[in-house]
Amino acid sequence: MALFKIYTDNNGLYRFFLKTDAKHISFISTGFSSKFICLRKLQLFRQQAVNNKYYLRLTSTEGHPYFKFKKALSQDIIGFSELFLNHEAMEEKIDEIKKVVVFAKIDNLVYGV
Repeated sequence: MALFKIYTDNNGLYRFFLKTDAKHISFISTGFSSKFICLRKLQLFRQQAVNNKYYLRLTSTEGHPYFKFKKALSQDIIGFSELFLNHEAMEEKIDEIKKVVVFAKIDNLVYGV
């Protein structure tokens, strides 16, 4: 079951992550100054994540593919993925996110790191 969780990082910023299954974190947001803004960005991600054009496919300095997710109008980065072993694995994860994001539940508790 897909699940969004909200947490505060070491700097006191609110972030969310998406688990597409019980074990793996598929997406981590950037930090936001309040829980309200974090929830707004989560909802925005949820609405736009089904659209392929908002995924920026990149390669790390070590040669591993990963993606960032950008907001539609402003081009602000909402979050990013883990590093993948190859492009095929990254594309499979993007497809998985697109399938589950609309139905993912939101855990409204805020966890600390």
